[in-house]
Amino acid sequence: MIKQRNKIYYILIFLFGALEIAAVIGAYAAHYYTKTRMGMLRHVVYLNGKWERLVNIPAMKWIALVIVVILIIFACILYKKQRKNSITVKVAAIITTAISLWTVYYLLFYNTVIHRAYYIVSMCFIVMTLFQHILYYCLYQIKN
Repeated sequence: MIKQRNKIYYILIFLFGALEIAAVIGAYAAHYYTKTRMGMLRHVVYLNGKWERLVNIPAMKWIALVIVVILIIFACILYKKQRKNSITVKVAAIITTAISLWTVYYLLFYNTVIHRAYYIVSMCFIVMTLFQHILYYCLYQIKN
């Protein structure tokens, strides 16, 4: 039964790792093409205005920040509860915390004036953070 559970966790680690890489590539592509292609810049500026009219962006931003901070606290609690001294779990905890802190920094200190594709990139960073926390939890379950 444990081997079957570990197989599922390994599949989830691979799946969410690939999705995390896709989120990073998506954030980079949005950033790159917004800076280099005028059509993409116009589309992003149009989307920014449309989203600001339709959605309460500041409230969503603070909700996302609270969720990411709760995930950071959850990851720290898991790290403290670790029974075995596994180097892979330590590295995963450091990477998870670093990605989460970068997401918090990006959400707090950037905006659409500084970075036109802010909404698209911030969504990619939030998704990447969620995937990294799921990946860390799966790795934690395998190693403990």
